[in-house]
Amino acid sequence: MQRIQPRPLFVAATRQHVGKTSVSLALMAGLKKRLGPNVGFIKPVGQQHKEVHDAKGKVLRVDKDVELLKEYFSLDHLEYNQMSPVLMPKDYT
Repeated sequence: MQRIQPRPLFVAATRQHVGKTSVSLALMAGLKKRLGPNVGFIKPVGQQHKEVHDAKGKVLRVDKDVELLKEYFSLDHLEYNQMSPVLMPKDYT
């Protein structure tokens, strides 16, 4: 069987609330099944945040979707701060 070369995918839309997170969940499920556990996820800019604890116990604010995908798909090989680098204030966009 030929090894598949992983490539980044970018899910985008021209407005909010059109299903980007739902599509991302489906893509992650399929990619993890096909490629194994070492898939990743990043939401470069987030607006709705949650407080989480990193591996060292430090409290971080990350986008709510990042917390959802990291926990649901057991993305333990990724750090929260790499997955959610920029947070915008509420009502910014």
